[in-house]
Amino acid sequence: MAGRVTLEVGVTLLLTILLAWSIFGLVALTDSGDPVGTFLDQVPRVLFGLLGIALVLWAIMLIIGSIAHRYRAVGWRIGTHILSLVVAVIINVGVLAFVTVASSGGGGWELLLVGIAVAAGAVLLVSGVVAVLVVELAILRPRTIPRSAPPVQV
Repeated sequence: MAGRVTLEVGVTLLLTILLAWSIFGLVALTDSGDPVGTFLDQVPRVLFGLLGIALVLWAIMLIIGSIAHRYRAVGWRIGTHILSLVVAVIINVGVLAFVTVASSGGGGWELLLVGIAVAAGAVLLVSGVVAVLVVELAILRPRTIPRSAPPVQV
């Protein structure tokens, strides 16, 4: 059972990061003269810099949710993983907004950074939802929960 939880969490996180990396890369390529630099320098800065808190929080919540709901139906696991992703993105944006406003010198750039974090969080949310659905419905496939056998009469 530990292998299934490890596979579920690992593949979900990997697929989410790959999808978000691709989306950020495609958006960044629209205004870039250096595609390699964009994919290997700018995209990781956004993905792991702005969304690092959300990724770590969601990884922890994925582990807990996968263990807690390992015997439940697939709908419970999907709902738990998506809800935990939403909570992680909201906490990430809140922390970035607080740190940005607290450390700003009144330059007016703090709302721009919060706006970029909200947009990046939306991309992570879409990537995470797609990854959860693919992993739970296609890769791991819903399994039937064994029902208890009827009592044997002697």
